[in-house]
Amino acid sequence: MKLNGGKAEAFLKSPRDSVRAILFFGPDSGLIRERGKALVSHFADADDPFAVTEVSGDVLKKDGALLSDASNAMSLMGSASVVRVRDLTDAAAPIVESWLDSGAGALPAIFEASELTPRSKIRVLFETRDDTAAIGCYPDEGRDLGAVVCEHFSSQGIKLAPDALPALLARLGTDRLAIRQELDKLILYAGGPDSGATVTEDDVEAAIGDIKTSSLDDIAFAVGAGDQKRLSISMDRAFSEGTAAIAVIRGVQRHLDRLHQAKANVENGSSIGEAVKRLRPPVFFKMMDSFISQANVWSTPDLARALTLLLQTERDCKSGLDIDRSLCERTMIQLTQAARRNRRQITN
Repeated sequence: MKLNGGKAEAFLKSPRDSVRAILFFGPDSGLIRERGKALVSHFADADDPFAVTEVSGDVLKKDGALLSDASNAMSLMGSASVVRVRDLTDAAAPIVESWLDSGAGALPAIFEASELTPRSKIRVLFETRDDTAAIGCYPDEGRDLGAVVCEHFSSQGIKLAPDALPALLARLGTDRLAIRQELDKLILYAGGPDSGATVTEDDVEAAIGDIKTSSLDDIAFAVGAGDQKRLSISMDRAFSEGTAAIAVIRGVQRHLDRLHQAKANVENGSSIGEAVKRLRPPVFFKMMDSFISQANVWSTPDLARALTLLLQTERDCKSGLDIDRSLCERTMIQLTQAARRNRRQITN
């Protein structure tokens, strides 16, 4: 069955016994991880290190029997093991369907995938069966993001001053896991959980004022601006911090997609400034001039080609070969060079 909005939230709080498998999919990898982790804690003993069996989609594709074996295994504490399958693709759809038809496992299994089209085999499988659930995970934006922020602070016994919420929304990104981490950092800065403290705009500026200048954002803006030197420095810093190539690729994808959205608004009659201001979440004010400049440099067809190249690079990085960093760096350089050419053509 297909679950979204309030139905999805209600299900996550109290999963139905009849559901034997849950699929999380979508562009927000942080939200997927967060929801998957929450369900694991619901079904398994968090104190048992062997209570969860994690399997990658590639491994499952090569060994279909692994799903049945893992879902019926017992942990060392005597409880059933929860299976969590990462990076699921359509190639594993027949395996998952056969496993479901055979009775599934002792506990519901959790499956995680990236973005899936409505025609995706694995998505259709989970959306059409009564014993499965498919839940899309999309970035928190606008009013929804504000609700997430307020709910998180309330649950931690922290108050939020009226001027703090707009400041937060302007600085937070769209990845749910990253958002939670930044909010927790702000809570600690204010005095810790259940301290009764009130977070102000000054607290936001002091604790997380540099979110939008993180290494991933630096890479994205360097690519969009055609700044080769800044790209090199930002890439080195990101990889030295342990950032995965896929995270870099998706960060640039998000940035170029927002440029694409702005260009679409312009084509519908808005000025470039109005188009950028309509984006949600809003562009951080310190980056506004740079973002508008990039929107003027990139054409809609060039952005479409760039997004296609990034998608192909992500697929190549998942090929199993240990060259994902090289593939990522090559693509970033290609896109940066394209931005430089576009800028030169405009100035000439």
